[in-house]
Amino acid sequence: MTGDLIEGRKAYEIGWAIEAVPAANLDDTALKLAARMSHIGKDLLTANKYIVNKGVELMGRTLLQQIAVEHDAIAHLAPEALEFNKIAWEEGLKAALEWRDGPFRE
Repeated sequence: MTGDLIEGRKAYEIGWAIEAVPAANLDDTALKLAARMSHIGKDLLTANKYIVNKGVELMGRTLLQQIAVEHDAIAHLAPEALEFNKIAWEEGLKAALEWRDGPFRE
């Protein structure tokens, strides 16, 4: 809700990623994973992907996306969004971002 970024290590710790590696190793690690997956037959890989996507769909992905679109349109008219745009127009994006993000800094 705050827009905070989640680093790879934290994503791994909370189960949102299967691995966390240093940036210098990222390409190598991704290529190794892709090479491993390439050994799975395309029909089986396609079936597995279908099952995973269907599971996500059953959890309400499409409905959530539809609701998000509607509420995003409404949110652009919220007083805070209008103020952000006013500051960005008058003082620049950097000032608007400072206005928006300032309260979240410790």
